[in-house]
Amino acid sequence: MFTAGELRSFGFTEELVDRIMRFLDTSAADLSSSKPESVVQTAFGGAPASVTCSGHAGKARQHVVDAINDMVTGLHRYHSSLDGMRRRALSVDDTSEADINRLIVRAEDCAATPTVGSPSQCVAPTGGDS
Repeated sequence: MFTAGELRSFGFTEELVDRIMRFLDTSAADLSSSKPESVVQTAFGGAPASVTCSGHAGKARQHVVDAINDMVTGLHRYHSSLDGMRRRALSVDDTSEADINRLIVRAEDCAATPTVGSPSQCVAPTGGDS
């Protein structure tokens, strides 16, 4: 799992992640609304071969619509993955910061209380303590 600092070192700033996510949303919306028109049965004429051609064009259109829907779903999933990566990175940073602050408070409390007549009984925290 990456921290937010590591993501920034890879070039993933908050601004860039937000821009990418907006781009993915916009692209998914644009793509979703760009489905091809239906083919009317008489588009190629009235001859039997023309009607068959029209039927094939309708099937081909449906394949294109299915592919567009798959691409839209993929863009939404990429958006979710990117958002999840950002949230996990920020969570790691928040958790690490809280752990470090807790260790600092324990160390300060331990170092602040001893006197010559009353030596400290506490042990300085280590990285494994919480």
